[in-house]
Amino acid sequence: MAKQTGSLTLEGTMGNVIFYKRNGKFYSRSKGSPKKKRLKEGPEFENSRRVSSEFGHASKFAAKLSRSCVGLLNPSRHDGLHGRLTSKMHKVVQSDPVSVYGYRRLRFGDLGLMHGFDFEATSLKSLIANLPFVDYQGQIVQVDFNKIGGMDKKTAPGGATHYRVDLLWCRLHEVNEKVGYQEYQGNILDLDDSLDLNGIKEMDLGSALQEEEVLFLVMGIVFLQEVNGKMNELAGKRAVGVLEVLKR
Repeated sequence: MAKQTGSLTLEGTMGNVIFYKRNGKFYSRSKGSPKKKRLKEGPEFENSRRVSSEFGHASKFAAKLSRSCVGLLNPSRHDGLHGRLTSKMHKVVQSDPVSVYGYRRLRFGDLGLMHGFDFEATSLKSLIANLPFVDYQGQIVQVDFNKIGGMDKKTAPGGATHYRVDLLWCRLHEVNEKVGYQEYQGNILDLDDSLDLNGIKEMDLGSALQEEEVLFLVMGIVFLQEVNGKMNELAGKRAVGVLEVLKR
């Protein structure tokens, strides 16, 4: 509500602005937003409803994934993460060439768009030249670190003497919205050690993927500093990113 000033006062409607008089004074305000029933059923808002539905779907599963990955992330606030992850998932949803607009889904979209998504400020690809190879058979996922090479020490955080590679799988069911996940903590390696020493990590999903599920594989690198024989994590220096996204 804004008070009208000047010698000319108005009453009535002009465009999207309503001019009116109250208690002897003149005011103006913008028209109210459409009623809920119009938004929900009105044909003029059909496109808005479709956009909202798909964006909401992406936002819901972005939240589920980020909550599942908390154990891998830096123990601090992650302002903006949900928005970035939702935006990326929404692009995957929009790439679905099968479903009707408004009902497009992650599992039918280009899941490759998620590859390399970084949860933290430090990018995985800035630390290692090649990401490990992933093989999925039945309910078993293998992450092969052979021939990956060493860490780029120039981009590693200052003070780091060791590192550890952690892994996590997270399966999201797009129909019943169930979530399953499990974290795997790796061995501590010297900063000069090659990632090849991680060998082949095998992860058991418990059961094969269902048609309605999407499986996210996430990789994290934790940096540590050895002081008097004791390992201390370098706070806020983790790098965490999406390694692979799979479906049945």
